[in-house]
Amino acid sequence: MTHQFSDVRQYDTHGELIGRDDRSTGHAPARALDAIIVPASRPAVNLDHAITLARAAHSRLVVLCSRDANADDVNELLAARSFHRATVIDLPGEYDHPLLEFSTSWITRRLPGLGSDRAVDLSVKRNIGLLLARKLRWQRIFFMDDDIRDVHWSEVRRTVSMLGPYRSAGMRVTSFPDNSVVCHAHRETGKFQDVNISGSVLAVDCAVPVDFFPDIYNEDWLFFYHDAARRKLGCSGLNATQLRYDPFADPDRAVGQEFGDVLAEGLYALLHRGANATQASRDYWIRFLTARRTFLDAIIERCSQAPESLRIKIFEAVTAARDCSAQIAPELCEDYVTRWLQDRDCWQQRLSELAQAPSVEVALKELELTTADGGYGQENDFERREREMPPIALPGPAVIGEVVTLFGQTDDDITLAAPPVRVAVDIAGTFCVMVAMAGAAAVGAVATMASMARITVLDAVGAVGAVSLMATVAAAAAIHGQGSVAVRRRSTLADARIVRARTVTTRIRRAIERGARTDLDSRPDPAGPLTPDPGITPPPTT
Repeated sequence: MTHQFSDVRQYDTHGELIGRDDRSTGHAPARALDAIIVPASRPAVNLDHAITLARAAHSRLVVLCSRDANADDVNELLAARSFHRATVIDLPGEYDHPLLEFSTSWITRRLPGLGSDRAVDLSVKRNIGLLLARKLRWQRIFFMDDDIRDVHWSEVRRTVSMLGPYRSAGMRVTSFPDNSVVCHAHRETGKFQDVNISGSVLAVDCAVPVDFFPDIYNEDWLFFYHDAARRKLGCSGLNATQLRYDPFADPDRAVGQEFGDVLAEGLYALLHRGANATQASRDYWIRFLTARRTFLDAIIERCSQAPESLRIKIFEAVTAARDCSAQIAPELCEDYVTRWLQDRDCWQQRLSELAQAPSVEVALKELELTTADGGYGQENDFERREREMPPIALPGPAVIGEVVTLFGQTDDDITLAAPPVRVAVDIAGTFCVMVAMAGAAAVGAVATMASMARITVLDAVGAVGAVSLMATVAAAAAIHGQGSVAVRRRSTLADARIVRARTVTTRIRRAIERGARTDLDSRPDPAGPLTPDPGITPPPTT
């Protein structure tokens, strides 16, 4: 065992433990997103980005409010944005519930300077989100903090699409980097420091057993630790932005993070060595604590390499963390990990025994919580719907199916299986032309008869109608047998038919007028001879 832990150190990157999304082209499979869950602690205006994403995702938005996040203000923002698929929860101070009782919380709350002064409820809010997901049978959820910016819906969709092969998948918060105070100092003093994926932009597959978020700094690292150990933790390779802050403004920030930073970095260092949390013995923690303190001492020695405006603040922050580290005993780390593993087993047992709730109101009542929606989260749609998200457009060549075009073909060899409306229009046009042609033939016959015997205008019209009726029946029978529409003139076909119909109609009108004049010439007309209306211009002869 001593030989195994002889070269323990803190790693500046954990990238090799995380699966990557290597889909460079094509479409990623669609995954329905049931809810976006935001543990809110800032003013309501910071939720505008989450509302935009939830609308694009057609998913539920769950907002858990405390500190500076006021439920009434959130409801006003939802009303202004006309977004109704939201559940707003005003988390009471010192909220507790039997489902959220963990022995690890007992440790951190009893140890001054090791996390008890963090004054945050982030873990509680995220665990409530997990409980809601299990009770309402949500399969995929997306955690997003209220200080996250510059995340597009397509990026959320791509991250969520990794679930299945991976139990959890996240994005990297690179601007402003999501690191601890000590890791920020490591970077500012000239050393490389990577950014791990974060619970602030994290997709979780709730259809499988999930872990819990312990009440400690780096709670997200411990949440997906076992996913990383099983190579079930994925990173979409996409980056997010968080609101900028000064990590060195208050040295107590580094003090509150130190115990959680030690545990997380120490446990992940085991994974790099092919070991896991069950091998985090007292002997291991002796060696890792030594490596951690050496790591802190090196940062303090390099303070002169930091930007001048940060040197004093970095020195004070890291020195405070170093003093805190001196109080952390290896037995404390070993005890915490043992309790954490026991809490994990209890949590998963609780989840397996949870009964399904018919609505979010019922689910929250069982958690001794209520909605503060103000009418903006009352849709009874918490049962999971079969919703398919649009495919993800990824970089790369587009695959275009075979396209048939009219260009490059002669007018006489184009036959299209036209849509029903187009077929109906073409048939109607052909039908009208055939009727008009039949009418013209009938008029010719009537005019011939008129030269032999006197007939009235009404007689002529009646004859035309009778012949046209017979032609109509014949045309309908012929058109009924057509299986496709032959397009012999592409863009001018409709215009040609219209001109043709007008020409035939003009001929019919003139033939009738000629027949009428033949009959009227021998009869006196009280109204005088038939003369054209001077306001009408006769159509040109074609």
